[in-house]
Amino acid sequence: MGSSMKDEGSPPEPAIAPAAAGEGDRGASNQHLSTRGLVIVLAAIAAALVLGYLLVNKLVDISQEEDCALARRYNCGAVEVPR
Repeated sequence: MGSSMKDEGSPPEPAIAPAAAGEGDRGASNQHLSTRGLVIVLAAIAAALVLGYLLVNKLVDISQEEDCALARRYNCGAVEVPR
């Protein structure tokens, strides 16, 4: 009985064994994958912003053409200035 009380008071042993020497190398590759993933996410955000900007510009052009047509004007095309 005396030894069982001593076992209850001691801290529990860790359930996971400490990493072996060869497993420590994987931590560096995880960091590399994390950096690569971050670059991919940033590139996707940049591409989405550029495509969004182009889409908004196209929608503005269409809106201006519709406004012109609704005003019953016939010269709604782009104005070309001769050089």
